[in-house]
This record gives sequence, structure tokens and C-alpha cells, in this order.
Amino acid sequence: MARLTRAESAARTRRLLLDAAEKVFADRGFTDATLDQIADQAGFSRGAVYANYANKAELFLALLDRWLADDIAEGSDLQERHGTPEAAIEALRGHGGNRFADRRRYLLITEFRLYALRHPDVADRLRDYENSSREWYRTAVANAFGQAGVAPPASPDAIALMVLALENGIATLAHTDPQAIPQHSFLDSLQLLTEALTALAKTHDAEVSKASGKRSRRKDSDPES
Repeated sequence: MARLTRAESAARTRRLLLDAAEKVFADRGFTDATLDQIADQAGFSRGAVYANYANKAELFLALLDRWLADDIAEGSDLQERHGTPEAAIEALRGHGGNRFADRRRYLLITEFRLYALRHPDVADRLRDYENSSREWYRTAVANAFGQAGVAPPASPDAIALMVLALENGIATLAHTDPQAIPQHSFLDSLQLLTEALTALAKTHDAEVSKASGKRSRRKDSDPES
């Protein structure tokens, strides 16, 4: 077996640390987990953790980034393979209902958000993660309306924010009362929002086209034009 380069070895160490962190955080929560526990789980010394991450919050943020990268890769693949937004949403029903359907992951992210609210330096970095989520949805929204052949009735940024609010809000309600609100309620709401916005966009395009046609006919009939 070929010997790993220094860069490959460092990447392997970070991957194993993130794997270990995911398990320890899931078992103990963000607050109660320690870097020593994560190092032990990964089979490294505490020094190996600090060589890659300045503190526990930075390690958790790296884990968030990995989760988001996986979500983006999966979501982009579904959108590309299924063509229409409706088909992609239907395909997502086999993937848990929403990104926060896993209870332990949802509780972890919620716990970390509360921690970040009390630590402004961490909040700044968490904001980067949230902005990346919104940018992903903004791109997905723009692509979806492009596939439908209509202009979105609102800015992709505004629609992306609505989708994120739906996703986070329904995840909270679903974990609070799972019998009344199943996780796939997010996809039901997303389907309804998609249909409503697409219909609104098509109506707007039709009205613009009709108004343009009237102006053109008036211009043609004007003897002074």
C-alpha cells in the first residue's frame, strides 16, 4: 500500500476526527462532549485535535460544514436527475422528509445555535454556515424556475428564506409533536409553496405578455408612429 503524503495524512486525520466527533456529540450533546472523548474515540491524542481545530466549537462547525456539503451534493443530484421541482420533492420523501428529521442531529444543531447566541465570536462563524444554507437554496430556487421556464415572482433570496423558515419551523414542531406533525410535512408545505409560486409566476408572465401585445397593437395602429 502506497504511503500517504503529508496532505493525505492530514486529511485522513481530520476525517477520522470528524467521524469521532459526530458520534461523541450525538451521544453526549455539544455541551457535555469533551475534546478528550473525541480524541479517544478517534484513536488520537488531544494534541492531534488541537493541531486541526482550535476548540470544540470550531470542530463542531467543521462537522456542520461537512453535513451541509453532503446535503448539497445529495440535493443537487436529486434536482439534476429528476428535472422538475415536483419530481425532486417527491424523490426527497425517501430521504427522511427534511434535513433535520434525525432527532439527535436536530437537537445538536439547536443546542449549538443557543450556544452561539451567547458567544458572539461563534455566532459570526455560525452565520457563515447559515448563509451557505441560504445560498444553496437560492441557487436551487433559481434553477427550479429556470427549469419551469418562468421568472420567479419574488427574488430567489426571499424564496430561499421562506423555505429555510419552513424547514426549521416544521422540524421544531415535528420533533415536539411527531404524532400530529410528521417530518414529511415540510415536503408537503414545500410542494404547496412550489405550486403556488409557479402558478403566480406563470400568471405574471401571461399578464406581461398580454400588456406587451396591447402596446404593440396600439403602436401599429397609431398613424403618427
